[in-house]
Parts: sequence; structure tokens; C-alpha cells
Amino acid sequence: ITTYEQKVNILEKEMENINKEDEELESKKAKLAAKHRDSNATKDDFIKINAGGRVITASRGTLTYQKGTMLEAVFSGRWDKEIQRDGLDCIFLDVNPECFQSIINYLYMMKLSPEEKAPQRLNIHEELKLQLHHTMAYFEMKHHTTQNNDLQLCSTEQNGSIISDHVEYIFKLSLLFQLE
Repeated sequence: ITTYEQKVNILEKEMENINKEDEELESKKAKLAAKHRDSNATKDDFIKINAGGRVITASRGTLTYQKGTMLEAVFSGRWDKEIQRDGLDCIFLDVNPECFQSIINYLYMMKLSPEEKAPQRLNIHEELKLQLHHTMAYFEMKHHTTQNNDLQLCSTEQNGSIISDHVEYIFKLSLLFQLE
């Protein structure tokens, strides 16, 4: 056997070992999913969440819209049997309810918008911006930043009107659908 053939044999054995380990991991993953997962979970499920004392309802599809985030992992259905719940069987999250509602609204608008018109900002009161930034970081959510590395958010004015081109775009879309 030549040196080349020896190296090929070593590589083939190594590939066999890797494939065997991969199969074992997939088997463990399937067992864990069977133990913790809600096998009937769909993106159309409505989920009641106790966010800091306020019950918020959202679809699983909205909550899992941004893939690769902790928010997507928590609400994917993989952990439904293990997640902490309150006395009314709502999923409990110890977060600011206004911040969490803003995140859900943002995800919902992203889900409905064409990619080129996707929202670039979240609507939140000025005093909650930092808390929202930390909540988004906790859930590993993508967000836009300015050159100063600040979270790019849209403030709410004192009178409650929202400053956002995107809200106007959604409003115009809803008018178009009403005309059809």
C-alpha cells in the first residue's frame, strides 16, 4: 500500500466516524424533540403570553418570523412542554410588556411587507428605547444600527402619534385592499 492509499484509508475511516457521530446526534435530537416538543405545533397557532403581567396573543408564525433567534427557538414548538407558564397557562416572560408588544408589532409588519418595504424601525416611547434594545439583544433579534451604533428606533411623540414612513405604507396598502 502506498502512502497515498494509506491516507485515503485514514480519511475514509474518519468519514465513517463522522457519519456515525452525525447519526447518533440526529437520534438524540429526535428523542429530545419527542420529549419536549408539541408535535401539533403549527405557524397558525395562537399563543398567549404573559409579558410582564400583560397577556399578549400572537401567532406562532409571527413570533418565529425572524429565524435563528432565541425568540424563534422559544416559540418554535420545540420547548412547549418545558416553558414556564403562569396560573392561566399563558407562557410567562419576565419582560416589559410595551417593549415585547413593539417587537411583535415589528415582526408582524415584517411578515406582511414586501422585502423592499420591510420596516427599518420599531415604534417605542423614548424612555423605553434602552430597555427595548436589551430585550432585542436577549432574544438575539436583528436590528438596524446607526453610525453611532445606536439602535435605530422610531419614537412616539408626546401626543401619541407615530413617526414612521412604514406605518403610512401599511395604511395605504390596507386602503388598496379595501378598494378591491
